[in-house]
Amino acid sequence: MNSAPHLALGRVVKAWGLKGEVKVQPYADSIVIAVGAVTLYLRAATGDLVEYVVERVRQVGRAWIIQLRDVQTIEQAEQLVGREMLISRSAAPTLPEGTYYQTDLIGLRVVTEDGRELGRIVEILETGANDVYVVHGGGSEWLVPATREVVRKVDLARKMMLIHLLEGMIETEAI
Repeated sequence: MNSAPHLALGRVVKAWGLKGEVKVQPYADSIVIAVGAVTLYLRAATGDLVEYVVERVRQVGRAWIIQLRDVQTIEQAEQLVGREMLISRSAAPTLPEGTYYQTDLIGLRVVTEDGRELGRIVEILETGANDVYVVHGGGSEWLVPATREVVRKVDLARKMMLIHLLEGMIETEAI
């Protein structure tokens, strides 16, 4: 289990309306866990986490509009733009076996079954069929489908993902 005490949910992208609401672009569907949350944190420019009480959450398209207590004006909301929004890991729901929060997968080393290290997961793309892990390493980028056929094991303790290479998935001479 990842020992980070907080889970990143998304980023404040703009002030919304005149009464201090903020628009949050979620990381995947992670913001859904904030709906029942009483407390959220925003990462200040210094890196410190500032606690806010949630008054209201609603969805607009893929984004979320959140009203935080003590943020009552557009000017106050604009001060929060660009900040990452987090929730205490202890307040997050426990996931079913074999599923992970995206924030726990970012940074994992990706290793093939024959022991070759491709690099680290830097981003997760959401596609219609399945997510795709963007892996950077050795000056190259690989797109790894997040399927049971490819992903053999996720070991958060060792910060590693073991994958099975499918025929033609990557250029073997590039490794």
